[in-house]
Order: sequence, then structure tokens, then C-alpha cells
Amino acid sequence: MSNRILMSALVLLGAAVPAGAQQFTRDSGALPAQNIWTDGVEVADIDGDGDLDILFANGSTYGSGGFQPQHLFRNNGSGVFSSSHGSLNVANFNAKMVIAEDFDGDGDLDLMYAAEGPAASPTQKPRLLINQGGMQGGTQGIFADESSTRLPNIFMASYCVAAGDVDDDGDLDVVLTDGATFSGLARQARLYENDGNGFFSDVTAAQMPSDLYNAQDATLFDFDGDFDIDIALSGKGGSGKRSRLYLNDGEGNFSISTIMNGVGTGATYEIDWADFDGDGDFDAAVQSISGQNEGWALNNGTGVVMPEATFPSPNGADDNEMACLDYDSDGDMDVMVASLGSTEKIYRNDGGGTWVNQQGQIQSISDSTLDFGFGDLDGDGDYDMVTGQGESGNFTNKVYDNNGSPDILPPTLLGEETVVNWGIPETVFHIRCQDAISDDGHINATADFNYTTNLGSGTGTATHMGGGMFRASVETVPGLHSINIEIDVTDSSGNVLSVDSELSENGVWAYLGGGSSGLNGTPALEMSGPLTPGSLTTMKLSQAPAGAILVFWLSFSEIPTPALGGTVYTLPFSTQLLLSANGDGEFFASTNWPAGIPAGLTSSWQFVVEDVSTIYGATLSNAVRAIAH
Repeated sequence: MSNRILMSALVLLGAAVPAGAQQFTRDSGALPAQNIWTDGVEVADIDGDGDLDILFANGSTYGSGGFQPQHLFRNNGSGVFSSSHGSLNVANFNAKMVIAEDFDGDGDLDLMYAAEGPAASPTQKPRLLINQGGMQGGTQGIFADESSTRLPNIFMASYCVAAGDVDDDGDLDVVLTDGATFSGLARQARLYENDGNGFFSDVTAAQMPSDLYNAQDATLFDFDGDFDIDIALSGKGGSGKRSRLYLNDGEGNFSISTIMNGVGTGATYEIDWADFDGDGDFDAAVQSISGQNEGWALNNGTGVVMPEATFPSPNGADDNEMACLDYDSDGDMDVMVASLGSTEKIYRNDGGGTWVNQQGQIQSISDSTLDFGFGDLDGDGDYDMVTGQGESGNFTNKVYDNNGSPDILPPTLLGEETVVNWGIPETVFHIRCQDAISDDGHINATADFNYTTNLGSGTGTATHMGGGMFRASVETVPGLHSINIEIDVTDSSGNVLSVDSELSENGVWAYLGGGSSGLNGTPALEMSGPLTPGSLTTMKLSQAPAGAILVFWLSFSEIPTPALGGTVYTLPFSTQLLLSANGDGEFFASTNWPAGIPAGLTSSWQFVVEDVSTIYGATLSNAVRAIAH
């Protein structure tokens, strides 16, 4: 591989893969017949048997407070579903949304519902159903309504509930919207904090800005790239306040940012989030962004009002729902729209903000879709679609089989936190990534980790914080001086992203992580020496392919940049050397540290490694920071 080719591999250029007509076709035999107004869809493995089940949040006419049964359909493993509504063990109520998360930390999925009633004088409260597997000692997939003991006694009219770890303590907190009617009322969104065991307290007054906003939708994710969870609200807010962004201070306290105020219209029902332009942050897919036209808004940081653009025609329907899905498996995120009165729509991302309307990829069925969800229902490696029907028509929810290619791409790393300080009682590592599905703050991936320290080694589960961010922690105990941790993010098709991070307390070298996995694992860069004038400094790179071409970068500035499945810390580089690994996949070098370098000067060191076994053609070593003495 030439130096030029290796350097160009830092940007993965995803070519759009044209799919045949009607990639999504209805499977009329997948679901039993129903006839009930559905507002919410959740696709999740609620019984732990390895396949995806379907939950529908059922309600009635907007604002009526009518009571309806809630529905659960279990998967037989092949994408055929049977009714199991009695397993929910919840009385009828007017549900607008349901999410499945492990709220009590016992390893199975619990359910939380947003409930609507008359907004002016609310009569409803959210519902929390605890899965009776795990610590409950019962059968997984059987639920108990424990709302009265686990949730605050607060009545509200809510369209949306969203989960995320806002205080970085390893459990999932929730945000609920209020004021739900067809037109909406300006009400305070509420923050419920989890104690770690699935018991919630209302911390709105203490931790949220006092802000009356007409919110239909909420999403929890890291908007500003500082590795904490922010809150984005959208709805039918008044002119000049169409959407709201609350930024986290890192400890779960929020303040208003005004950069989203103009995003959307009076017909905006939802905003969903993904990295559409490949720059490592989350952009907004907006329904609607002008009139009733769908479109997107670009994230340019917290100091810049988000620029907006509409998607190409046909457009302009009064739709209710959208999600982000890499439907063509080309590595970038496309946008799916659930249509109110016509067939669902796809806007294909051709990279960098170029969009193509692909409406013909979905079987044309005119119905009134209020929500949908995605997942591999039949075990063939691609992501099928489930729609929920309400408002008009015969309220027949549907399953659409995906006839496209299986997902073979690993999750994409969007950011890796540089950990430089030890935590008490734990040292926490965060990564932010994206995979083929991004819907309501969920991605289709889980994560675990293994670590080695100077005191021993261990494994653990990395908790999902919301919006593709994962948290891994290692207990900080006396005598701990170094941590090498690998976080493995596995999507629902079994594709794995491996991310290495390191922390060393020797006052000279700091291990930053950033490496990406290749033929022999993640190339490992090790440095030694006191970095004093004239002292011997040694470098060792291992775990590269035999004879691989290497590009060594040294930089005096760190601008973490996602690339090659890892993070480059050595941009802009000040020194670049073209080298090669030996037959064992190793490289060694040593030199005397120059005189005249001021103490305290910081530099960063990293390798790009040729590796034809990867989809990028190259990998990254971990990065190392040097502090001159």
C-alpha cells in the first residue's frame, strides 16, 4: 500500500448501493389481526430468548383520556408473532409511547409507558412494568405494574418518555414530556432520576431549567461531544421556540441552549438524531422542517444556530414519525418516514448532505402510521419494519420484511473520551458510536469490556447511556497505577467494534487509546524512558500484520478525530515518517531525548497501520501522550 493510499484511508467513502424496487414488503401473516388505535411501537427481546418481540402502546382519540388494552406479541424465532397481552399484567390506559430498558439493573428489559389524558386537568400517570426475571426471581417476559411504588405520584399528559444516564452513575434516568393534546400546551418537561434499582424521584426543580415548552418528543444523547447526555425536545412550540436543547454540565444539571429554537415548524411531531455528514456529531432529522416538509438540520456545535434544509420531493405530507436506518448497508445513515395517509418513505443519504427520495423501496400501502420500529425480526441479518396505525383507517398494525442485504458493517466509532484522571471510587471510560439503527435515542448494539491493570484483570458490561454512548468503569483501589481497557460494541447482527483505552499514572507517558482492531488485534504502541535531556527513549509497536507499511505521526496538538474505526489523536501532525513492520508485525526504535526541549511540553504519538483485512484497508494503533521532564 502506498503512503498516499494509506493516508486517504482515513476517510471511508461509502458508495450508495442501489436497491431493487420494494425492498420492504408487507408480511401479512406475521401479526394476528388487531383493530385498535396504536401510537407507539417498540421492538425488543422482552423474554430473553434471542429474538425480537413487538410492543404496541395503544390509546384513543387525542386528549380524551380513553382507556385501551396494551399489546405484546411474542416472536416464534422466525418472524411470526402471537398475542401475549396478558403477560403485561397492566390495567387498560391511554398509552402514547413505550420503551424497553433495564431500569432495575437485573439484566432483563422493563417497560415504561408515557400516558395521555386531558392535558388541562391531567388524570394519567406514566406506567412502569417490571420484568419478573432476573432479581425478581420469576419468569422473564412476565411483568408486574409497579408504577405506584417506583414512580413519583405526579399526574401529567405525556406523549413521550426517553431514557438516558444523565448523571453518569451507570443507570437509566428518564425524561417525560407533558401538556399533550393535538395542539399541545406549554408545560415543563420532567426529569426522573433512577436510584440504580429502578426507583425514581422527580428532580425537575433542582436539575432542569424552568421552561414551559410545548413538547411532543424528547431524545437523550450527547449533542455537544463532551461525553455526557443532553436533552433535545421537539413539538409544536410557538414561533421562535420550535425546539429546545438542554445541555448537561456533566453531573445531570441542565441549562438552555438556544441554537435549536428555530428548528422545525408548528407541524413538527418528532426529531431523530444521527451523524449524517460523517463528522462525528449528531445531526437532526426533522419532521417537519418547513411547512409539512421533512428535512434535516446540521449540528455545527453549540455556538452556531443549526442550518436547515428540506429533503427532495415528493415531500410535504402531515407525517408523524421518523427514524434513522442504514437501509442500503453502505455505512451512512438514511432517514425513514412513517406517513400519515400514504406509503412510508425513505430518504437515502449519499453522503455530506446529499439526499435522494427512495419512496418506491417500500410496498405502497396507504394507511395512517403514527409510529414504527426496526429490527431483525426473522433472523436473516437485515432490519425489518413494524408500523403502528391510528387516527384513521382500520388500525391494522403491520410487519414489512426487508429484502435487502444483511448488515455486515461493525458499529462506527464517533468519539472516544480521553481519560486523564483517576476517578473515585471508579475510573470511567466513555465511547460514542453509531450503528445501522438510530431511533428515539436507541441503537441496535450492546457493549462489554475487558481490562488489565497492574493489579490484575477482569471483565464487565458497558452500560448504554443513550444515543449510542457507552460507559465502562473499573474500580479504583489503592495501588492501581495503570488500566488498559478494551470495549467491544456488538450490533444485533454480530458485527463488532473494538475500542482500546489506556490510563497510566507514571507522570511521563499517558496512554490515550484510540486504536482500532485489525488482523492481529489492535496494534499496540508502547513507549518508555524518563524524557529528560539525553535519556534513552524507546518505542515498540506490536500486533501489526507482518511487513505492514506504517505511517508514524507525532503532533503537539490533540484534536481527537474518528477514523478507521478508532480515533486519531495526532492531528494536525508535525512529524510524519513512512516505516514498515518486521516479519513478526513489530517495529522497534530508540533515540536519546534531545536537549533543549522544555519540561512540560506535551506531544502525542500514533501509527496508521496497513491492514488489508479491514474494510478501511488500515487500522490505528493506540495513541500515547508524552510529557517532557
